[in-house]
Amino acid sequence: MFAIALGMSPIEKITVAISASIFIIAFTWVSIKGDLRKLANELIENDENNLDN
Repeated sequence: MFAIALGMSPIEKITVAISASIFIIAFTWVSIKGDLRKLANELIENDENNLDN
């Protein structure tokens, strides 16, 4: 939408769309990876606590 408002050429529009997509995908991947790491750490701690009992 911004590309259309700025009067960019079709190649520039494609470049902006690809760049935005890559950014969104990378941000989502890092967010999910962080959540998975947090879950894994909680499970490891939980497992270690169960072994102590």
